[in-house]
Amino acid sequence: MQPELPKIYWYLALTRIILVLIPQIGYIHPDEYFQSIEVQAGRVFAVEHNTPWEFNATFPVRSIAIPHFTIGLVYKLANIFEYFFKSYLTFSLITPYLIVVASRLLMCALSFIVDFTLYKICTNNNEKYKSKLVILASSYVMIVYGTRTFSNTVELVLFALLQYYVCESLTFSNTLIKKREYLNYRYEISRSIVEKVKFHKLRLFLTSDSLRNCFQISTITVMGFFNRPTFLAFALFPVFFWLYRGMGNKFTPPMNYHLRILGLIVCSIPSLLFNILCDSFYYGYLTWGEIGVLHVTINNFVFTPLNFVKYNIDVSNLAKHGLHPRFLHIIVNMPLLFNILAVFTFVGFCQATYSFVRGRHQLLPTVRSIKGLMMLSYIAPLGILSVFPHQEPRFLIPLIIPLVYLHSADILPDKDNILIKLEHTVPRKTKTTVKKDSNVYMKLWLVINIILVIFYGFLHQGGVYQVTNYLSKDMRTESLKTEYYIVTSHVYSLPESLFLQKSSNKLHHTKTSKYAVNKRYFLHEEGSSDLDILVSNIQKMSKRIEDYKHVHKNKRKYKLFLVIPSSLEDQLNSLMSKDAHFKKIKSFYPHISTEAFPNLAQDITYLYTNFKFDDMYTNILYSITKMMSSFGLNLYMIEKAP
Repeated sequence: MQPELPKIYWYLALTRIILVLIPQIGYIHPDEYFQSIEVQAGRVFAVEHNTPWEFNATFPVRSIAIPHFTIGLVYKLANIFEYFFKSYLTFSLITPYLIVVASRLLMCALSFIVDFTLYKICTNNNEKYKSKLVILASSYVMIVYGTRTFSNTVELVLFALLQYYVCESLTFSNTLIKKREYLNYRYEISRSIVEKVKFHKLRLFLTSDSLRNCFQISTITVMGFFNRPTFLAFALFPVFFWLYRGMGNKFTPPMNYHLRILGLIVCSIPSLLFNILCDSFYYGYLTWGEIGVLHVTINNFVFTPLNFVKYNIDVSNLAKHGLHPRFLHIIVNMPLLFNILAVFTFVGFCQATYSFVRGRHQLLPTVRSIKGLMMLSYIAPLGILSVFPHQEPRFLIPLIIPLVYLHSADILPDKDNILIKLEHTVPRKTKTTVKKDSNVYMKLWLVINIILVIFYGFLHQGGVYQVTNYLSKDMRTESLKTEYYIVTSHVYSLPESLFLQKSSNKLHHTKTSKYAVNKRYFLHEEGSSDLDILVSNIQKMSKRIEDYKHVHKNKRKYKLFLVIPSSLEDQLNSLMSKDAHFKKIKSFYPHISTEAFPNLAQDITYLYTNFKFDDMYTNILYSITKMMSSFGLNLYMIEKAP
């Protein structure tokens, strides 16, 4: 039977796909490139790339298995198509667009697993699902974060699968217990031997639920642990609920609890060995030669989650990435990710706490209910992750599953939940007010999420992908002997793999020979340093390049570029010296750097102080143009003054 989903859900699902294909040029955090795309594209396409510190072979903290068998396989498939395209169509398929979009399309496909698991959890438990799916699909967390190549996005998908298998086990066990109770009751009240034999046989036909979904749950937990060790915080209560199923019931022996723990341990061994072997081979700790001569010791294996934990429990290491107050997740990140859904969650938590304190335990969900599972599945991770002083919003994106399950009806009530019998008993005025309030919540939800989709999907650091794409095309058209020196300021790191320049650390092959290439471009990140220091460093760099070429009689051409937000253009112009000429090549829109946010107050002040009625339209147009032009990313070429 086909699911009857509302049309708006299909429109939202299509929007999620279309926004990936456009593509979304917004750049949320460097990790979306440098923990996945950069590593896999550099390895598969043999291009220059910047391997992040997490993948350092001496102390690796990231497992390679999931990125390799997801994004890596997509890139290998693209390489196969590239061979045929070049052979028969003399056309290159590998472009910055393909590198970004192909990986995001995969993540987008995986994100629909979250939708499907939520649908199955509801239908298996005979619950309404339409409003839940609409709220989930309209959240910018799914549209933006759910299609990006974060390890947190993989964590979201694995958490959804874990919730599905645990909920399915809970539903099955609860149904099985009712059947056992019914058959046992009928057996006891039966008066004839024939009836007793009949119900006894029916009891024997009941399937055991003790180890139901054991292999799936243990495998998902291990894969999630290797993807991000913080997954244990999300898996804590789902696994507990799975273990505790039926406990306290006379038909479920207490020994089943220990049997299930043993089952999880045994079933986790294959995925545990798989991840350890993948990491050990990838980081060079284990080789086939050592296996061939049977020279393998414990030192030939690497356990990346242990390194991850060792690194993150040291506060001095976390300080390198930024220390935050421990209430940031609750006060800031929850509302930022889930807006009014977070408000309803907070209200629901306060109500549950009040009921618990007042001893009204009958109002609280039980440990055998899916609602109880969902409630504890957001409380525990939120509490555990708040202990660590480094807190980013993306760490909480898996929480969208329990939050939507519990509180989506507060934003968009299911029409099927309205009782027709109450229509005449409820005053017309009250009914209209409730409907109006629910519409207000839904409209507010949609407006906030649309704004956040635009901001994080297209505005935030939106010029970085565009300028990288532009420089990549320029490198392809210029002579291979032309060197590129690229200075960046007040922007995120440029993903080097998108330049598609052959790696200088590998031997490249043709049909008849092997050859090596020299590094063609050099990136210099100035961070958010003062502009006078930036200009001084660029002048020194230009002089060093000229001196080097003069001493070594290097006649190769070079280009020196500066990438900087448009909001700093006026300050930069005032600091330019006679020794170097900053020629603006192009501006890329839209782009917002929070490190150099446009000074809107200055533009408004200019309009106010220079406003003249006789030239009103010119002043307004100039101010608006000036204001809009500051939301861009400028690319300058630095030329030596004649």
